[in-house]
Amino acid sequence: MPVRILRAHESTILSQIGDIISGIIPKNTDVIGKFRHFVEDTDCDQEIMEGEKWVDLFCWSVLGLSSLYFGIVCVSMLISG
Repeated sequence: MPVRILRAHESTILSQIGDIISGIIPKNTDVIGKFRHFVEDTDCDQEIMEGEKWVDLFCWSVLGLSSLYFGIVCVSMLISG
């Protein structure tokens, strides 16, 4: 049984890789159109204000927990020192 060595042509391989990459990376991304749609067609002001409430709550929670932690650390240093 003879063994045949099959060789791929280099341009075929490159064109297949190009097809794969073009499927992954979009060619035309209309960033300005997407932003214009977001600003004009959605109620982004209300969404930002609703998100701001949650961000404020998170920030105050982090501030409270950190002050509680460092308060306990400072008191324990004063008592042991």
